[in-house]
Amino acid sequence: MKRFFKFIKTTAIGGLLVIVPITIILFVMAQLFYGLFSLSQSLVLELGLQVNDALIMVGIALAVLLGLCFATGLVVQTKLGTALRNWMNSNVARRIPMYNAISSLTRRFAGLEGNQFAPVEVDLYDSSARAVGFLIEDLPDDRCTVFIPSAPVATIGTIYVVEQQKIRKLDASVTDTLAAISQWGVDTDKLYP
Repeated sequence: MKRFFKFIKTTAIGGLLVIVPITIILFVMAQLFYGLFSLSQSLVLELGLQVNDALIMVGIALAVLLGLCFATGLVVQTKLGTALRNWMNSNVARRIPMYNAISSLTRRFAGLEGNQFAPVEVDLYDSSARAVGFLIEDLPDDRCTVFIPSAPVATIGTIYVVEQQKIRKLDASVTDTLAAISQWGVDTDKLYP
């Protein structure tokens, strides 16, 4: 009975450590979007346009949000931005739960670091059955880590450590691979052009 309660406690805490940072990020993005939406609504009214179509205001808000993201990306690439980013990473970000994991996954998914989540076909059990997944990291001892997602939820799965010769890189995009996994294997032929 003690093990059961320990399992419940550790599982709930583990879930909390994943949910809280994601919720905070989504909340901040929603507040930013809402602020930009209100600003774009005021701008449309100030210019004297009689636009009651919320879609135009949402478009303006999204354009401003993308512009802010682009401008921030430009600033981060300067010397001052690099120094600020390094200071934030060493003094602030390391205190935020799951920040390093989410940051690393985002950089890899965007292709800025590592193997860019290269889609792979993996021989897990020395049989003719293969699993489709993503190469996460090459290890120094001729092995690698791969993530095998569970269909249809591609963000949940299992990490395996396998020998390099057990994987075959697919000539497919991450997007096509994620689409095939989330559709229970429909359009898997796009992974094998």
